[in-house]
Amino acid sequence: MRTFFCIPLEHDVREGIASVAASLRSKTACRCSWVRPQNYHVTVRFLGEIDPMLTVDLEALAMDVSSHYEPFELPFDRVGAFPSADRARVVWIGGDTPSAFADLVGELNTGLTELGFERERKRPVSHVTLARVKSRPDEGLVQAVTQVRPEAPLVCRADRIVLMSSDLAPGGAVYTPLFERTIGG
Repeated sequence: MRTFFCIPLEHDVREGIASVAASLRSKTACRCSWVRPQNYHVTVRFLGEIDPMLTVDLEALAMDVSSHYEPFELPFDRVGAFPSADRARVVWIGGDTPSAFADLVGELNTGLTELGFERERKRPVSHVTLARVKSRPDEGLVQAVTQVRPEAPLVCRADRIVLMSSDLAPGGAVYTPLFERTIGG
């Protein structure tokens, strides 16, 4: 079972992000796999394939870690690309990563290491993936990544952490929540 931890987004935030994605999409001809708005989320940690029996331990870990934090806000006020706009493989929307998010991710990663997962080496970046670029980025995409912004800053209240299963399908990934834990108790 393919899984990941994430923070879900409210409907109005997903709609605002979808508007940004539509603007980006209209400015590029390069081949991209665009994420469907119902699949927008902030990844906390991708786990990959796991034994379904491990979800019991993962739920206990999520319950413990989430109890150490209060809900916090995640801003989405700029577009970016990994590794860079001119070499884009992933196009995203995000903002400054709040310390509460980085701390939560760090504590979760420590617990995951104790459960046998490899330690995450990358610095946490709070973002929502908009597209995976399947060809060489064209000038339209490069310019759009540096110029397109939400009409008004979007802010998500991070008050839940969810373990999702991800089933790959021809029309895109299908996400199913396995459990949800409230941040702050």
